[in-house]
Amino acid sequence: MKVQRLKEQVLKHSSDALLIFSDINIRYLSGFSGHAATVLLTGTNNYLLTDYRYVEQAKVQAKDFTVICREREKQSLASLIAELIQQDSCEQLMFESGHINVDQWRQIESDISKLDTIKGIKPVTGAVEQLRYLKSGQEITAISQAAQIADQALANILPLIKEGITERELAIELEYQMALLGSEEVSFATILLFGERSALPHGIPSNRKLRPGDLILVDFGAVMNGYRSDMTRTYVFGKASAEQKQVYQLVRDAQQAALDALKAGMTGKELYRHSADILLNSDYKAFAGEGLGHGVGLELHELPFIGPACSQSIDKGCVITIEPGIYIPGWGGIRIEDDVALTANGVEILTRAPKELLEL
Repeated sequence: MKVQRLKEQVLKHSSDALLIFSDINIRYLSGFSGHAATVLLTGTNNYLLTDYRYVEQAKVQAKDFTVICREREKQSLASLIAELIQQDSCEQLMFESGHINVDQWRQIESDISKLDTIKGIKPVTGAVEQLRYLKSGQEITAISQAAQIADQALANILPLIKEGITERELAIELEYQMALLGSEEVSFATILLFGERSALPHGIPSNRKLRPGDLILVDFGAVMNGYRSDMTRTYVFGKASAEQKQVYQLVRDAQQAALDALKAGMTGKELYRHSADILLNSDYKAFAGEGLGHGVGLELHELPFIGPACSQSIDKGCVITIEPGIYIPGWGGIRIEDDVALTANGVEILTRAPKELLEL
């Protein structure tokens, strides 16, 4: 079904062909979760090209594809592609220009341009990504399962938080708990920061030790069937100061405003405005994060990218993050993030770890 939809949108004639290079897009279309693969779609065939390392895996996972094992020492990828294009009498070739480097493409183009049948070659961007924008029920279930693992892993490490533990030690423990609970890998490099370092939106855990009064920012995710979750929670170690409570409530109000406003058909910039109206009319407007969230799925960051310039609509089937934040250099940062799905039943929050300000 996915391949057919793509062909209908991109391949206008039986003589057209499309090359897919992105591992993520190949997985989405075929089910193949390995690497070193290229997909060639023609009007009459679906080919998955790989080598001896992955060919048996591909035959099991990519059931709707003709899997071809290329002997790397005897045949180049370029010559194999040219052979198949000529075999299927393709005239117009399109290729994912955003997922191949210049040197690789030059070699492929050189072999293909020698074919008498080829009348044109043109780049295509975002074709598969647009299909991935709307998730099926099965995809949403996988993201929800990843979110449940993350929820439980976070609950498991909270009792371990004590004075003197380092950011890195706690991050490792969190990732270990997700693995024990069944996560295939981490969704992305865990962000776990203490005190003033929590003002780094994408900071790397260090050997900074936890001290009383520190903010603790935890941004992380699990993976199920290739689909990723993404959640942020912020805590205080010990008694929260008046300013910490004030900023936390500001961020939580901004997130809740967006959650309350979210409905199918609104644009990303419309959703952003509901959160921004709170943050940008506060005393902390100079420290507000620039965007509100992003799509999530097989990749951590997918369409739509929700912010002041996002004119794309958020439709049923979208899974997005809503993650406003305040980041004050030298003081710290507070972010609250949830994964949210728009389904036939309305808005469903997939990440369910408590959001009250915990004083640990």
